[in-house]
Amino acid sequence: LLVSSRQQLINLLDYAIYIRNLGFFILVLLFLRRTSMNLEFHERKDKVVQITGPWKEAILYVMGHTTDSHYDTIFEKQFVDIKQHNNLSLRDFIEVLSDNFTRYQRHVDGEYQIIPREKQKRFLERIICGDECFHFSEVGSGKTKVIMPLLCQIFLSSNKEAHKHLARGGKKKDTLVILVPEHLLPDARAQVFRHCLNINYRQDYRVHDDILALLHDNVKLGDSQRRSMKQIFVTSFNQFKKALTYDKICKKIRPHREHILIVADEVDDFLDRDKLVFNICSNKANSFDRDTLKYFHEISHAAYHGREYQPNYFQSSPNPSYWKELHSKCVAIRAEIQDASKSLNKSFGIFNEQTLRHCATSISHDIEGYKALIARPYESVNRAMPGSYYSDVERTIFLTFVILSEDVAKYDELFQGERKFITFEYWKEYMAELDYDELVYGHDRLSEIAEKHPNTLSGLTRFLYIIILKRMEVRDRSKSVNSVDIIFNFDCIGFTGTPFLDNYPTSDYIRNQREDDIPPCIDRSFYAYTSENLPTEEFEERFSRFQGQNSNVQVEYVSSDFMQESLKLGEMDTLEAIFEREETKSNLAAEESIKTSPFNVIVDLCGIFKLSNINDVRSLILKHFGPDCFHYIYHIDQTNGSDRMLCIKTNNDVTFDEEFYKFLCRSYGTKLREKVFFFIDNRNFIGKDVPFQLVYQKHYKLPLFVKSVVIAHDVEDFSKIWQAMGRSRTMNETTFSIYKNNIPAGLVEENCGLGDIKEQPLTKLLYTRNCDCKMAGNLSSIYQTLIALYNLSQRSFYYSDEIVNT
Repeated sequence: LLVSSRQQLINLLDYAIYIRNLGFFILVLLFLRRTSMNLEFHERKDKVVQITGPWKEAILYVMGHTTDSHYDTIFEKQFVDIKQHNNLSLRDFIEVLSDNFTRYQRHVDGEYQIIPREKQKRFLERIICGDECFHFSEVGSGKTKVIMPLLCQIFLSSNKEAHKHLARGGKKKDTLVILVPEHLLPDARAQVFRHCLNINYRQDYRVHDDILALLHDNVKLGDSQRRSMKQIFVTSFNQFKKALTYDKICKKIRPHREHILIVADEVDDFLDRDKLVFNICSNKANSFDRDTLKYFHEISHAAYHGREYQPNYFQSSPNPSYWKELHSKCVAIRAEIQDASKSLNKSFGIFNEQTLRHCATSISHDIEGYKALIARPYESVNRAMPGSYYSDVERTIFLTFVILSEDVAKYDELFQGERKFITFEYWKEYMAELDYDELVYGHDRLSEIAEKHPNTLSGLTRFLYIIILKRMEVRDRSKSVNSVDIIFNFDCIGFTGTPFLDNYPTSDYIRNQREDDIPPCIDRSFYAYTSENLPTEEFEERFSRFQGQNSNVQVEYVSSDFMQESLKLGEMDTLEAIFEREETKSNLAAEESIKTSPFNVIVDLCGIFKLSNINDVRSLILKHFGPDCFHYIYHIDQTNGSDRMLCIKTNNDVTFDEEFYKFLCRSYGTKLREKVFFFIDNRNFIGKDVPFQLVYQKHYKLPLFVKSVVIAHDVEDFSKIWQAMGRSRTMNETTFSIYKNNIPAGLVEENCGLGDIKEQPLTKLLYTRNCDCKMAGNLSSIYQTLIALYNLSQRSFYYSDEIVNT
């Protein structure tokens, strides 16, 4: 039995009762008992006997109240027995688990779908035994789908050598916390459920899909348990940080933390200095007076439209100097968000270390019921949640004005509910060209009014902006947890596909009161620093170790300086310019019959197409290529993150799943890759197309991604560029065009064509810069390190009362 969620088990339990299958009922109930379900058996309600006969005996058997050797014989076969391997060497034990792993896989085309490779086995061994706590394995090496479930199985075992290493120099571990980015959480939960609920028949352990289960009185750790058992929690980075702000959870975790092992997937994201901090605020309604609201609007409006600060306007304010400083800050933010990678899309703004700083005002931007109307971090679209770590509220207020000015359609619903409160005086001052009754009582949407009467936009946005600010809540108190707090308090291991990490002292280093040099968190032997001035041959050797199995990646760097002008015309004009440039390079521009495209994938790493939707892309493809080149566009639904396929001819938007993939294969066969255009934005590093890429390549001996255009533009971080390229799981077969601005003279020859990435001078420049930024010594996050050390001295996981930012 393979299940991917607790809800699926509940559904199967209902189904077993419906079909009156007692054996299936017992099996599902045995699985369900190992999840975050508190099962209680009540035979009677008052004097009424509610259950009897074989169903009662089945429940009592599952709950451990009775024994039945016949049932034991039947159901023991449904579980994998790993107790017998307690004394095996770790390497041999990994081999046994790898052989068992095929039991969880479907048999397709004469072989199992996933079989652990030798390289994956050795990587798993290195994670467990290595001196470093974090480990690098190239993109697409099966970290989530193979390494993590095998690691969980090893934890649930009692193998002596494995648990000796998992102790990480401390006490034996009985609790495992799996941390993943928000966008990987559903898949991580599914993998742990699939592979870890059928281990060791009758062994008592729990697999929790939510760390907040610790709020329940029946979920205990360590000595407080009625009987000792192992527990696994699968959660996201921020959800775990949020859990550490609950005093009830802290009381359970703090005395037991040396028995807890943290496993972090995508640990580079976990330790990203722009995402270290999580703030959670308790709020209360604000009492801003009319003048304060008016001043916020005036500052935002002036900064957005490039107007000077007007001191006379703020003369009556009790603190005019504050508004002058705020104007300067908003002007700086306005200049910053002109850069593509620091820009806004329809819902999100970006924050960085220059502007993420403590703000003396006390407005919280997380407001229940109105979160959708408030600017949120662009890069954190897959991680945004109440109590976001981005808490520069002045910046949030200004970015909300920017979004309100640039994307009024987003506020149609709010306007419809509030339009009746527009006063006659307000209408007369700001929107007199409209009919008052039609404005207040009509049915035209806000976006329609703004399009028909552009002169009224300023008055309309002012009206809504004041409403949004009124509904913001004032921060009462706050608690801040950062990733360094977790590194200092818990033994951690983890893995990443982009190994550029800051260095921190580990829990073991602190526990043993060491004073020697802080050991590296990750192997840096393949780092290449600018100061080393490595010969070409040695640089290529180190870069090859970074590449791993992706050893023959063919790329062409292309200047994106033209985008400075094309973006003034529009985002789709920029995309069309990219189409034309790629056609010119591929000699396809003069094709007479059906147009073909030189590439079928675009990865918008820096958010160039932030205001466009998928229908804009469809219209451009129809206009540029006609209806017969591409038939579908793969994209991610911006509302729920689901994988979608948009039909270019009919405009039908359907879910992209295994069934639809099979339909595409039946319809197009090997030509499938010529009929689907993959539009991937900078938040979508994982999608359902990833396994289908591997299935397609295996079946047709061709890459599904023919050529991928990566728009890096103003992104300087090579690890992010590599990650965007890694969206293709067939990097050795896919070719790449990387669009980059401000390329130094002489590093890229015009129309030089494709070449090995490690031999390109620009690669060496970007790679060494990346390594330089991660030099030993925690220079970039020293403030957070000091805060975490203070928290440690106070025996607290969080910093209280002040919002703390990087």
